[in-house]
Amino acid sequence: MTVTEQSILIISGARGDTRRYRTFHLYEQTCLLGMKSMLAHVTDRDLSAKVVGAGIIVLHRAAYNAQIAWLEKEIHARKGILIHDLDDLIFDPQAFQYINSVDFSDPVRASLYQEEMSLNRNTLEMSDAVLSSTYYLAERVRNLGKPVMVHRNAFSMEMLERSEQAYKYHWVTKNKIVIGYASGTSTHNQDFALIKPALQSTLRHHPDVELWLVGPLDPGEGWNDFSHQIRRIKFVPWQKLPDIQVQFDINLAPLQIDNPFGRSKSEIKYMEAALLRIPTIASPSEAFRYAIRQAENGFLAGNTQVWEETLESLIEQPELRRRIGERAFEDVQLRYHPKVRARELVETLEALLNQKLTLPTSDQQDAPSYTGSLPTDWDSAKLDRTPTLLQRGIYTLRYRNIITLIKQVWIYFRRLVVPVFPYRSKS
Repeated sequence: MTVTEQSILIISGARGDTRRYRTFHLYEQTCLLGMKSMLAHVTDRDLSAKVVGAGIIVLHRAAYNAQIAWLEKEIHARKGILIHDLDDLIFDPQAFQYINSVDFSDPVRASLYQEEMSLNRNTLEMSDAVLSSTYYLAERVRNLGKPVMVHRNAFSMEMLERSEQAYKYHWVTKNKIVIGYASGTSTHNQDFALIKPALQSTLRHHPDVELWLVGPLDPGEGWNDFSHQIRRIKFVPWQKLPDIQVQFDINLAPLQIDNPFGRSKSEIKYMEAALLRIPTIASPSEAFRYAIRQAENGFLAGNTQVWEETLESLIEQPELRRRIGERAFEDVQLRYHPKVRARELVETLEALLNQKLTLPTSDQQDAPSYTGSLPTDWDSAKLDRTPTLLQRGIYTLRYRNIITLIKQVWIYFRRLVVPVFPYRSKS
């Protein structure tokens, strides 16, 4: 039996948005294709049974340990294929120096993360091939001698539905313009610092403009003069984010592109805003240059002057905001829709496997049929809550060691005592 006649198993060792984009969405794409596919987390109790039934395994952000070693032997004993999925530089310990996060002021957190990077490198080296989210990451992997293909992030059908609902029912506030920045982690402080001068100048010249900062971001000092124009919003589950972002008039996506971690980031900030017909200004990273055609479906800004001029143009020209936002929406429907990404997935897997995939028949020759759909009991919010802290602790104890578990417990409780920054919300 060839690997393409068996099921594809998609496993993640992470939680949060990275897991959602790289495994939940990938799983949806396989379901749309009608492929026999399964979804799992490394902590799943029934993972062994799923592994035995798989011919292709896509392993996302899974640090090497005894379980991963078993998984590799099992899939290769049955002539199956193991693909490592990467959406960040977590496989390069030398790149740790470029991460900017207050988390790593804790030496325990810093040492554990560097250990995780080394273990992710081990997983990469034992894999047959790699999927990456950007060309930059693919090139870094290719330099290690591994076959690699780019499979870019896509939105999900649920994201599209929630964004459409938010857009349909939102109301337009005529007396203000909102510039928005949404940060999922505290690692984007340096990215945001790039546009601080342009933003402060803009707020100074436009008292009717507000800056909304969503998530764990420390904007730094020097904002007192603009405090009445700034709104802080706590991190919210992704399902509720469209209800906030739809109130943006301009979306910001700065990246420190001379930083390897910044260069490795994908274009999801553009994609999420585009679903709500909001124009984005982004740094000219490889991913954003791929996504954005200058002044057509968004804007690229490489220095403070361009950021400031672009902000000024969008503030002064509501018709420009509307037109660019609509074109961005049309663009992501054409290039980032799950069905589009599913079609590309077929080509990507066939290239990595060097053989044709066995798919349900289609009325159109050599085209995916999209005969499938997500299981009726699919619940993304429930999956987001797994694994629990207890499940993760048991997993660490079983497949790593007690020292690693103690470090993880220390990090968890330290975050409770010393939060990343004190949220301030202005209603």
